[in-house]
Amino acid sequence: MKKLFLILLLLLQIPAIFGSSQTQDPSSKKIIGTWYADANRNTRWVFTADGKVYNYDKDVFKVMYRYTISHSCQNNSDDTIEYLTLMDRDGDEFCFKINSINENKNGILSMTNMSNMEALLFVNNLNIITGK
Repeated sequence: MKKLFLILLLLLQIPAIFGSSQTQDPSSKKIIGTWYADANRNTRWVFTADGKVYNYDKDVFKVMYRYTISHSCQNNSDDTIEYLTLMDRDGDEFCFKINSINENKNGILSMTNMSNMEALLFVNNLNIITGK
């Protein structure tokens, strides 16, 4: 009976030990907030927790998209890569490969536009200087 109790106690400890090492937020949480285009700091994307992103240029609202983050986007699919899909009100989809989001709290969102393979950099603070 004691052995059964010890085994049960050990099994209950495993999730606590191994589950606590997973402290990193998922991309869907890390992307929430305001991101300024590095090439033109007047352009900003505001990601909200309800799956919407608002695009502004010089503080003027331009467009709203619905967004999802997953391992597939249009014709792209990979279990090791995350993609950001933007969908406009007409149902058109725009696909971006996520390279990094605020890695090591550096304030940088790095993506690749899958339609033309253009690299895009965003910062979450206007004072951040990137190495481009």
